[in-house]
Amino acid sequence: MKRQGKPKKCFCGVVIVPHRKVGSRQKTCGAKECQRELKRRNNARWRKSNPDHWLDDYDRVKAWLDAHPGHLKGYRKSHPEYVEKCREAQRRRDRSKKLHLDIQDRIKRQTSEIIDQLWDKVHSDNLDIQGAEGIKSLEALFLLGYPSFMNRS
Repeated sequence: MKRQGKPKKCFCGVVIVPHRKVGSRQKTCGAKECQRELKRRNNARWRKSNPDHWLDDYDRVKAWLDAHPGHLKGYRKSHPEYVEKCREAQRRRDRSKKLHLDIQDRIKRQTSEIIDQLWDKVHSDNLDIQGAEGIKSLEALFLLGYPSFMNRS
């Protein structure tokens, strides 16, 4: 009688005993979610070990598109759902970029307020030695990052 494989845990947490014909090659319990997770991990591992696989694809694709003019235009015309999906993805990227720039802009506008607060804390008399040193180093770090504020009196 053949020995069954050792029990192992599946991605979903279920303990599985591998089928006798499959043995140690069985990786999942067979559920769709577990198979999907195995596929995702295998693909990630493959992409990590083959990072240059798609690197030189641009020249090949450009040559094919040059040999087939109008292909993309026709494809977009016959697949409006593809066009809408691409537009929505671009809108999301644009919103994300705008949000990032808005945050940076807000920080730049608040720079003078931040400097004033640091300046007040440095010159207040009720700070202990450690606190004052901490503020001075913060002030130095901040002012070095913004050279236009170095001439402040």
